Formats: sequence, C-alpha cells, structure tokens
Amino acid sequence: MESLQYSYSDQFHILRHFSQIDEDYRIELKTNTGYTDEEISAQLALTGSKFHPVFVSNPIQLWKKIQSHKKFIVPDTRDWKEDRFIVTLFYEQADYTGGIGEDSLIRLDNLLPAERALLKKQDRDGLFVNHVQTTRTNPTWQVNVVLWKEPELLVRTIFPGIYAPPFPNAERQKETEMMESKGFWDQYALNYL
Repeated sequence: MESLQYSYSDQFHILRHFSQIDEDYRIELKTNTGYTDEEISAQLALTGSKFHPVFVSNPIQLWKKIQSHKKFIVPDTRDWKEDRFIVTLFYEQADYTGGIGEDSLIRLDNLLPAERALLKKQDRDGLFVNHVQTTRTNPTWQVNVVLWKEPELLVRTIFPGIYAPPFPNAERQKETEMMESKGFWDQYALNYL
C-alpha cells in the first residue's frame, strides 16, 4: 500500500467536522501552519456533521482511530474509478451508545411543514446550500474517509454521517460529477446542530 499524506491543510479543513479540539492540538496546528485562533474557531463553528468529543478530540486522533479500525484498508489505486476513493467505516453502537458524531444532513422531503418554513440558503464555498434549524439530532456511527491521488495519495477529508459529495463547483469538477453533486445538494439541507 502507498503511504498516505495527511497534511495540516487537510486537517484544518476537517476541523469543520469538530465542535471543539483539545488545546495541545490547537497549539500544534498554530505552530506548524500559522493559522490563527480566529481562523480555527471559525472553522469549528461551520455548520455540518460533527464528531463527538468523546469519540475523538482532534484530527490526528481521528486518523489514528481510523487506521486502527479492523476494516480500514486502502485499495490498490489501480482499482480506483477516478482520482478519488471513499472508504466508509462503521463503529459499534454498543461501544458508542450516543453515536460517534451527529449527521447534520436532512432530506428535504423529511422536513416537517414547520421546519420547511424555516428553510434558508447559505453560502458555503460559493454555493448556496439549504440550511434549516431543527431540534432533532441525528446520531451516527458512520465515518467517511475521502482519499485522492494528486499524484501522491492524500487524505482529503473525513466526516461523520452519510456520504455527501462535495459542493458543486464548475472549476474543480467534471460536468457529470458537478451535476451529481448538485442533484444531491438539491435534495438535502444542513441542520444547525
């Protein structure tokens, strides 16, 4: 198996899937990257699926936990259909009774009428995404690891919950991929947890 790169830049991106991180990691990230406390806090505050602090307290701890999962394996890159591969892992409900995190995605057709009335659009990476605030939580035991080849093998992102494709982006995606992403995001809303 090729070695995987897990850069501080990608770890910073993954912070959007944490609501908090431990202070030692915050210092390490600032020291090695130059990110400020304000930038780190803004990333942590983004709406999205979040890992529970009892599961992991920072992206390095998350990566170690994934690597030790009995079913984690990176398939030979010759078997990849595109330049990316998604590894989905499940953790035992008995080990994490409250879930390993919260999935913030809600299908629009599952919204109650009162919730649908609260539906808004919010700019996320240049795309206006459906957002809603409900009192429902959605615990999850699922983790998605997105790997890329560029040409080295990278851990691009890791997040809890169902797999959600990247936000549509004409500059970074082929037309078919962009249309698939748009189709997904037209059917889902991010829940402010």
